[in-house]
Amino acid sequence: MNLITYNPFFTTKFNRVSDTEQSYSPSVNILEKENGFFLEVVSPGMAKSDFKIEVKNKQLTISAEKQKANETVEKDKVWRKEYTLDSFNRSFYLPASVEADAIEAKYDQGILKIFIPTNAEAIPTVKNIEVA
Repeated sequence: MNLITYNPFFTTKFNRVSDTEQSYSPSVNILEKENGFFLEVVSPGMAKSDFKIEVKNKQLTISAEKQKANETVEKDKVWRKEYTLDSFNRSFYLPASVEADAIEAKYDQGILKIFIPTNAEAIPTVKNIEVA
């Protein structure tokens, strides 16, 4: 029998951005290792510039927004053009032991990978993390 431990941190909340947007909640893997936490967010079709990652008041928020244009063309005339906006917003409560200044993010082959190192230092009020 495997023992499953409950971690009160990394409790998540999902926010729908608006009713006119196609919002979804991507799957997230959270791994804990000796030196910190690893998050993997499945988000194919996005570009690294589509993501916004922020730490504020001990809460990590990952959001993304991508605009797509669907177009049907017949004999050089546009008959229909529709824009859709795919977006998501996921938030996770962090333990006080994480080092927010050293959080790293990388987007590779449809997976956003975030490393959150642990440390005894407190989390700053607001911190933006650049996706490499």
